[in-house]
Amino acid sequence: MDNIHTENETNTNNQPFEFTGKALEYFAIWIVNVALTILTLGIYSAWAKVRTNQYFYGNTLLDGAAFRYTARPIQILKGRIIAFILFVLYYFASMANPVVGGIIFLFILLLIPAFVVMSMAFRLRNSMYRNVRFNFDKKFAQAYKVFFIPLLFAGGYLLLASQINHLQTADTETSTMLGITIAVLLLGIILMFPWWEYIVTRFKVVHAKYGDADFSFSATMKNYYGMYIKAYLLSIVIFGVIGALVATLMHTATSDAVSSIVPFLIFILIFPAYLWLFAYFQTKRTNLIFGNLDIAGHKVRSELKTGYMLYLYVTNTLAIVFTLGLLMPWAKIRTARYRISVTSIDVVGDLSQFVTTQEQQQSAMGEEIGEMFDMDLGF
Repeated sequence: MDNIHTENETNTNNQPFEFTGKALEYFAIWIVNVALTILTLGIYSAWAKVRTNQYFYGNTLLDGAAFRYTARPIQILKGRIIAFILFVLYYFASMANPVVGGIIFLFILLLIPAFVVMSMAFRLRNSMYRNVRFNFDKKFAQAYKVFFIPLLFAGGYLLLASQINHLQTADTETSTMLGITIAVLLLGIILMFPWWEYIVTRFKVVHAKYGDADFSFSATMKNYYGMYIKAYLLSIVIFGVIGALVATLMHTATSDAVSSIVPFLIFILIFPAYLWLFAYFQTKRTNLIFGNLDIAGHKVRSELKTGYMLYLYVTNTLAIVFTLGLLMPWAKIRTARYRISVTSIDVVGDLSQFVTTQEQQQSAMGEEIGEMFDMDLGF
């Protein structure tokens, strides 16, 4: 057993991801994208997304080889046109007749699982590493099983919440029942959200492929509830302390001058607290997801640190605000560089041999006919 264990350790080597993007290079792409998107009333945004993704993919390296993004802008534009048409139909139907608007809204909800599958297939099919495409199994029936209960809760809550404006004209009993129902649905959504995120993430991961190699996901529902419960408790404690400090200050204020600085003090206390909580949650969530990815025995690692993510969020926010958005490319580049620098993969054996095997199997499989039905809707 000791010999086997030693052999496995010897055959495993850690390959870090690298990012070679530069702020000035990306700024040149970004400023053109912004200008042309404005001039074309948003139509160029599809081309802008392709150029942006090609830059970030092309500057992300593993074992000295870069990733590639191969989508065509017209495919992305197709998805956005469909999304825009659905939004316009819902908006005008709701204005003209709330009942018809509700029917269209429910129809859109029913399409979401299919859109998620098509969007994932589009995104992965157009991602490549060393001439091997990623892919996604189009399990539409399973997608509807995964999304059914969450969509039922979300749809029920949104439909009932839209009736809040009518509470004043409704009788007391109806108003009470509607309010209780909305509260119960909202509580249900909060309580089941970790479960929902777990099953959706797992669905996306286990149906993803690299060539013919399957991804697997080792995180559990317990991991997700643990992460969310800690985040909820931290939020309660932090904002509870802030609330107590502000209440004490207002209670002991002896002049209008002191009272006038309270709103400013609230902002000074809440903004850093919010950024820290956001950094904490994003760090834990990213590490949980990527740290539990595995592809054919090759395990992914993610080691983001909350402190450094907070530093990035604070400095990026200040830089963007004080330059009126001009340093947004710089902020995006440095964030990507850090995220990628702490991501690696424990390769079992030889990565080149693994990639070669996938390339041979992919050539034998051929391209899937259903590519024309894939689209990018941002899911």
